[in-house]
Amino acid sequence: MIPRAGNENAVADSWERFVHDDPLVNAPVRDVVLESWRRCRSEAVDPSRGRAPTADEAWVRSLREKHHSLHEAARPVLDAMKEVLHESGSIIMLTDPSGTIIDLHGDARARNAGEAVNLAQGGRWVENAMGTNAIGTAIAALKPVQIYASEHYCLDVKRWTCAAAPILDLTGTALLGVVDVSGVKETFHGHSLGLVMAAAKQIEAVLASRERDLHARLLEHSMDSFVRFGGDCVMVFDRRGRLLKSNGRQHLAREQHGVQLPAITGGQVDALDLDHSPDERAVRMPLWLNREWLQVVRTPSGELGTMLVIPLGHGSGGQTPGVAAREVREPASCPKADPFAEIIGASDALVAAKARAQRLAPLDLPVMLLGETGVGKEVFARAIHKAGVKPDAPFVAVNCGALTRELLASELFGYVEGAFTGARRNGLPGKFELADGGVLFLDEIGEMPLDMQPHLLRVLQDGVVVRLGDTRERRVSVRIIAATNRDLRGEVAAGRFREDLFHRLCVTSIRLPALRERPDDISRIVDHLNARLAQKYACPAKRITPEVVDALLHYPWPGNVRELQNVFEGLFALSDNGLIDRSVLPEELVSAGRKAASPAALPAAGLNGARLEDLEQQAILSAVSNAKGNISQAARALGISRSTLYVKLGILRGRADGLAHRH
Repeated sequence: MIPRAGNENAVADSWERFVHDDPLVNAPVRDVVLESWRRCRSEAVDPSRGRAPTADEAWVRSLREKHHSLHEAARPVLDAMKEVLHESGSIIMLTDPSGTIIDLHGDARARNAGEAVNLAQGGRWVENAMGTNAIGTAIAALKPVQIYASEHYCLDVKRWTCAAAPILDLTGTALLGVVDVSGVKETFHGHSLGLVMAAAKQIEAVLASRERDLHARLLEHSMDSFVRFGGDCVMVFDRRGRLLKSNGRQHLAREQHGVQLPAITGGQVDALDLDHSPDERAVRMPLWLNREWLQVVRTPSGELGTMLVIPLGHGSGGQTPGVAAREVREPASCPKADPFAEIIGASDALVAAKARAQRLAPLDLPVMLLGETGVGKEVFARAIHKAGVKPDAPFVAVNCGALTRELLASELFGYVEGAFTGARRNGLPGKFELADGGVLFLDEIGEMPLDMQPHLLRVLQDGVVVRLGDTRERRVSVRIIAATNRDLRGEVAAGRFREDLFHRLCVTSIRLPALRERPDDISRIVDHLNARLAQKYACPAKRITPEVVDALLHYPWPGNVRELQNVFEGLFALSDNGLIDRSVLPEELVSAGRKAASPAALPAAGLNGARLEDLEQQAILSAVSNAKGNISQAARALGISRSTLYVKLGILRGRADGLAHRH
């Protein structure tokens, strides 16, 4: 697996004979290299080629976005290695499955030298483009490989040495990317191969863990359909179109419909790969597959996979697969009468926010939702839409903070064929067009780049959208609901947000309270989650010990309702014997409960002979003072609700007024 540097001249002579079609007899060339040279010759690779083909910066950004999970999983590994490689004069790279470099770190001199041959971000290093090299040969052989100096096929890269390992999916068959270490040949070391192999395994472990979690969530969301449509052929495919689970009725589906279904082990339907665009999936759709049998399984966090229900004429109570699919997306437990019923809480602040949202819902006005991350802004936006006059119209959400400027522009406005490198055939409509007649939810609007804001403003003013690369105007009618966790007035003052756009979006606004501002609602939310998870996991609701309740009530919940949901589901899943107790609490919640159990220290002089009401008064005033007047924070420190604290403060003020009157 590791080259011998001492063979460089002999390998060079063998390469000369090979490219001139002279016979090679007992040549000192490793099999992996010779096989690669043969592939290069069959692909008519020019051995004098000097530079790898390259993609522009915008295309590299789009590749990073497309392979976001790979890039995020690899980033900590690359960061950990880049300092070591900086000292060794090497660079470490991550490529996508096509061999295009999407991230690169390491020694500046090596990077400068690499740019001469496009060993840089955007460079494409597959064998049929740049001959034998570690990246391209690892992709072709689907195994780790190290290439040294004269073993390269193209002349201008023979001064380099490189080691690469493929990053494979959970099944070990699909290529997700490549990690590579390269440097000039003087930096050659056999340990480089072990280094990239270890790095690839680390990245694979992270991705495999995430994929297993997605598979588990997909199966959880699909179990209800297996029960309801047990008489039909039910199959679940993951995001990549691989078959995860089936109820074993494929043979009946073949008999009744003549369909060619994949096997349960390793079976894949390329048309169900959700990484493909809808147009691409339509082109790849096999003739036997009726689209009415399919439904993408969606959750608020994204698309998990695809459900296939093939009717067999019995056992489904006359329901159609389309009904089954809708119920995967919209469980029957969701109340239909009141769109705001899923927003749990009875605190004054939340009730006021819901009441304001209900009043605004039927009005055709823009709404700005203000609140911290995790308070439920998208849940409110969807409720406003469902409570409006067109609840069945489209609801389209865009996260303005999750996309680069170029991607955000194409997402919002769409593009025509040929608008940029990599644009899809026939173009693509933007979110404005998809939301026509309904609601466009612009999440994290405060993150929108400043130079994008005039384009958004023009569409809002004129109701006309022009796709990228096009001149044709398309008229759209869209209600805007925007959301932000930023102080937009402050952003306007700082010059980071346009004032005219601010006034256009903030015609009406709703402030959503943070969870710490409504501690009385925590118990209600926990009860709701307990019942919902019991239904989800088909088990009784679990008992919660007082110690756990105290910890949940006194933890500050910086991630708000979203964090509470995630933490409680973890507690529910980890608990045994129908009881959620201290043993399953995360350490930060244990600390919160411990602090709550420790009464605030009172001045020693006030303890001897003091009346209970005087001690209470002293504790209240001390807590309010320490919280700098923040009533919610003071109430949490005292272990009482905010409404109770207001009552007690009113009593104290009345007592103080009475004393002043008497004096």
